[in-house]
Amino acid sequence: MEKILYLENQINEKNICNFEIVEFGFQPADPSHHQGPYFKTAHIFQYVLSGHGYLEINGETFEVHQGDLFYLPKNILLSYHSDPDNPYTYYWLGINYLSSLPLVYNTGLSPSHPVLHIPDRYIRQLFENMDNSFSKNSEAEYLYAKGLAFQFFSYLISKNTSKLSISLIPAEYYVTSALHFIHNHFNEDISVQSVADYIGIGRSYFSTIFFRYTSVSPIHYLIQYRIEQSKKMLQQGISVTDAALLCGFNSPAHFSVQFKKITGISPRNFQKT
Repeated sequence: MEKILYLENQINEKNICNFEIVEFGFQPADPSHHQGPYFKTAHIFQYVLSGHGYLEINGETFEVHQGDLFYLPKNILLSYHSDPDNPYTYYWLGINYLSSLPLVYNTGLSPSHPVLHIPDRYIRQLFENMDNSFSKNSEAEYLYAKGLAFQFFSYLISKNTSKLSISLIPAEYYVTSALHFIHNHFNEDISVQSVADYIGIGRSYFSTIFFRYTSVSPIHYLIQYRIEQSKKMLQQGISVTDAALLCGFNSPAHFSVQFKKITGISPRNFQKT
């Protein structure tokens, strides 16, 4: 009993089980299949059943084949596409973390190491069982599917020969923590310096690693994120002035300038579309 409680406390302390499943699906073979470049809104894991494709992250290209699991990090610029002559099929699973500590880093996957070759029938079976559960659309089946997701991550962690962990990749952890902070405080008066202070590193180093992993500067990402949130508000009928203030802009005029710079139209015209 003491060993079980110790392990439970260790897991809770690291928050590595604190995630929700936000999407799941199957991609059939399609020679024209191409996604991106864009930012994913969840952490996606895609398991290739057959065929061949390509993944591009931070300017680096990775090939994926049958039996490969590839990771699409949240909030990092990326794209991926099928080989037109041998298009791939794959399952995908999307999760969001409910804390700032990503489970994925204990699996050996990261933005700089996004592909693992796992030809085991076990992984394919897990995805097939998840697919079957989600198709039934019930709370009981969702819980069963989440249990399968836990098995999926448990398997990856147990097979992680690189022993890559959060303690060995502080740069990626800092960026993840920064993104978590921005998403939760974008409507407040925050700056690049305040984000750097929050994660406990210097502003210059923070800006360097943030650009390395997201391909944009921290201030540009913050403005883009605020604009994306403001678009949702404008579509709901919230006024331009209120949307500006609710998204952390110090004035409606500054908001309008930034909105038009990013979207190409004014907030008022966007609201009319």
